[in-house]
Amino acid sequence: MLRSLAIAISMYSRIPMPQFEWKEKDMKYAICFFPVVGLIIGIIEYLFWILGRSIYASGMIKACIFIAVPLIVTGGIHADGFIDTSDAFSSFKDKEQKLEIMKDPHVGAFGIIRFVILLLIYLGFTHQAFEVCVRRQFYCIFASFILARSLSGLAAVTLKSAKTGGTLQTFIKDSNRNMAAGILACQSVVLFIFMFIANWKTALAFLICSVLVYIYYIRRTSMQLGGITGDTEGWYLCIQEAVYMVAAVIVWHLSIIFM
Repeated sequence: MLRSLAIAISMYSRIPMPQFEWKEKDMKYAICFFPVVGLIIGIIEYLFWILGRSIYASGMIKACIFIAVPLIVTGGIHADGFIDTSDAFSSFKDKEQKLEIMKDPHVGAFGIIRFVILLLIYLGFTHQAFEVCVRRQFYCIFASFILARSLSGLAAVTLKSAKTGGTLQTFIKDSNRNMAAGILACQSVVLFIFMFIANWKTALAFLICSVLVYIYYIRRTSMQLGGITGDTEGWYLCIQEAVYMVAAVIVWHLSIIFM
């Protein structure tokens, strides 16, 4: 299990891990530890949030650092997937050509444009969250980094893959998919329970957003590519994190309106 944990962290983060040969038995449950990367990010964000409450810094500076933390911890692997997937989706090519675009190491203009748009939306709502969201809402936000990876891992082991090779297949081909799906689903349920205890309004919004984004992910990848890839997993994860922040701010405003 410790080897599976090390594989997951080394695959999806820049955190140094012991180097060893990846064996089939170590890969069976590696995907189940993917949310641990989210836990690490959530803890760092929590500590930063606590520090930010005790020192003076503008909301914009806090928001920028908050968004930078996941990119630093993961090395931008999911951002890269978002950009590659956006390039492919914007190409109006057939399935095979879109998959080739996603393999191309060069970055296209459409991917950059869409990533900048996503970052601007994320930045704006994160800034607003630092200004208005209450403590218990932030507990949900911290947990959302774990939730996003639990759902992303669940998608990886349950949805059809668009190709037989690639990074995603390398990571999950030896997985015990049924067991992994059960573990990841249980993780998601536990996280939602924690969120409902912390702030039920925000938790409900996150639950609705999770379902809607998951359905959108399935439909979009199915129509465009015939399945998912490692890049689309990064695309999905980036959208999740931004949507959760948007939802938290909207919940606060609705709470004020209907008090």
